[in-house]
Amino acid sequence: MNKLIGLAGLTALTMTLGCASTATPPPATTPDGLELVSSDKHSAVYIKPDAQLTIYETFGVVPCKVAFRKNWQRDYNSAHRSSSQQVKQRDIDRIKTDLGEECTTFFTNALTEEPAYNLVTEWQQGEDVLLVFPNIVNLDITSPDLNSPNMSRSYSASAGSMTLYLELIDAETSEVLVRAYDSKADPETFVNYANRITNRQAADRILSGWATRLRAAMDRTLRAPADDA
Repeated sequence: MNKLIGLAGLTALTMTLGCASTATPPPATTPDGLELVSSDKHSAVYIKPDAQLTIYETFGVVPCKVAFRKNWQRDYNSAHRSSSQQVKQRDIDRIKTDLGEECTTFFTNALTEEPAYNLVTEWQQGEDVLLVFPNIVNLDITSPDLNSPNMSRSYSASAGSMTLYLELIDAETSEVLVRAYDSKADPETFVNYANRITNRQAADRILSGWATRLRAAMDRTLRAPADDA
């Protein structure tokens, strides 16, 4: 299990995870020394050179953090002049908490499906644990369901978009071994009634895809037969 994982051994990760769409190509290296190994218009994957991932037998999922797109609240409220239709800080806090918990659950469930990884819920610095740290950034909700007293309805063709910012971190050193970004949007269909349930369903579809692909990538990378490594 002390095999050295190089770029070729991480192909599975580079195929499935990745940065938000940008107008310019992502940098070849990061300030903390990770190297770009895969990128396209919507994704990018960086790894630490000579990262050894197969030495880990214990894993942990760090609770997901959520951040909205810059100025999302301001932009949304500027288009909705009625106070009852504007996003309040309590709405922001509720959405971030709910989506963060949902994200953590999807990634935890993906790693505990049989054959399960040895997943711990608590760890200390110094332990030989590989941490999976999923984050949601650039969250852009088209029609948020607000705790509003009025009976107005919102309609949209797409629930919105968000970007996964995921890191694999060594718990002993706090060193980031893999950093991946992937930007996804709910596909536009016909205009439909939007509420908390439809928004959650759209988010769950994206989260499920991310978590499932991470699990498959980890299986191929960390559990590959010796002949295939």
